[in-house]
Amino acid sequence: MKGYLKYFRVYFIIILVLTVIFAALKLTGAGKQPAERGNTEAVTQERVFDYADKLTDEEEDSLRRLIAKREAQTGCDIVLVTLNESLEEYAKGYEEQLGYLYPYQYVMVYADNFYDEHLFGYNKPQGDGVLLLDNWYRESDGKVYSWLSTCGKAQDRFSSTMIDELLDKALEDVDSNPYKAYKKYVDLFYYDMTGKVHIPVAALIFVAAACTAVYVGVNLGRNKGQKTTGVATYVSGGHPQMRNQSDLFLHKTVTRRHIERNTGGSGGSGEGGGHVSSGGVSHGGGGHSR
Repeated sequence: MKGYLKYFRVYFIIILVLTVIFAALKLTGAGKQPAERGNTEAVTQERVFDYADKLTDEEEDSLRRLIAKREAQTGCDIVLVTLNESLEEYAKGYEEQLGYLYPYQYVMVYADNFYDEHLFGYNKPQGDGVLLLDNWYRESDGKVYSWLSTCGKAQDRFSSTMIDELLDKALEDVDSNPYKAYKKYVDLFYYDMTGKVHIPVAALIFVAAACTAVYVGVNLGRNKGQKTTGVATYVSGGHPQMRNQSDLFLHKTVTRRHIERNTGGSGGSGEGGGHVSSGGVSHGGGGHSR
């Protein structure tokens, strides 16, 4: 029986590792659930406004289901708007209130106003939530712009750096696969908002495989053939007779060499930050161009 267990102990270790990982993920996800929705005044229950017609009906329905799930988990409204039109004239109409606007800010004004005018917000009108506006139109400066507008606790949670990273990851493949990009936007917002870490199944398999490899490597090293004979094996009594012993220290040479190290760093910045919409509501947000 002991030999049988010894033979299969590597599999027991794999199962144990996976059990620990899944237990940790379960504990991480066992946080407090958001309160029930408090906003009953929203103009619409719709969350996917595909005015640019980049999604199929099936993809829109799939996004709506995912958004409903993530809204309940985050306590935030999650909205997606796609356009394919210039927003220059639209934004110019607010310059008297907001001052001169650059092309990247056109989407900012539209996104914030869209959120406010539809009274989105999980807890109250113009409350907790996020809206991604992805405009496929190439503005006069030759760029295509997107904007992530945050409000309420989403604004408090997201720094400009977090917004930049979310947009970069979500929209990296938007031109070739819009549905995948918008689905990623919803999921990334959920992970960032809740602080939960997304660990792909492939990563779990890799960890288990690595543990197995280490285990096998260590045990193979231990099971290598060991020497059974030595210089004293065939000496009477097993102990050779040493007539004379001495340690002779001849010389010592120490060489020292100074190694130069180059240190440095890099950084970047993006447009965005807190601002007040034309309707007077405070929003956070950040932009993306392509």
